[in-house]
Amino acid sequence: MKLTVIFFFSIIITSILFCLINIADLDIRAFAIDDSDSFLTYNNSQLNFSIQYPSTWDVIDNKFHPELENISSTIEIKSPFEGSQDLLQEAFLISINKLMENITFNDYVDNALTQFKNEYRDFQLISNNSTMIDNHNGRKLSYSYIAGVDPLSIKLIMNHYIISDGNKVYVLSFGTPPDKYYEYLSIIQKMINSFKILE
Repeated sequence: MKLTVIFFFSIIITSILFCLINIADLDIRAFAIDDSDSFLTYNNSQLNFSIQYPSTWDVIDNKFHPELENISSTIEIKSPFEGSQDLLQEAFLISINKLMENITFNDYVDNALTQFKNEYRDFQLISNNSTMIDNHNGRKLSYSYIAGVDPLSIKLIMNHYIISDGNKVYVLSFGTPPDKYYEYLSIIQKMINSFKILE
């Protein structure tokens, strides 16, 4: 239970900040959210999954202490930096966590939802639906909340695709301000559809 709370707390922190940019002197480069961009495939044999992502995005394989390696790991796929006025560089997160012996998949999801409601400012649940990803049962949580501290607070819409695989849970997460949500939607859906759990 404690590890589940720690895991979701790390998602909360990452989701709130995503990578707030404080670089002032970079030129704004031309950038279009285009779902026709070519996609690359990222394979991770250690964590047993593969996913396709836009070739203009960057993959960051976060490193953890060896004693935590089999408990929780996170891969970050960051969207291109849009320039000095880009306050929020969106990131697609893939987190893997082991279920504790006394925690079911539904308990895991319900605990996460309860924690989001308790921790997030102006939390509004949009949907909580069953789904199938790569022939695995899952749940999709969508919600909005206010991230950060005024005057730098920002409203985000978050999607979590939580996938059951035996005693492991894969969480695919993406958040963005409402004005960009539909611009990213088709790209994110392509990434979700390409996700495979390797045998």
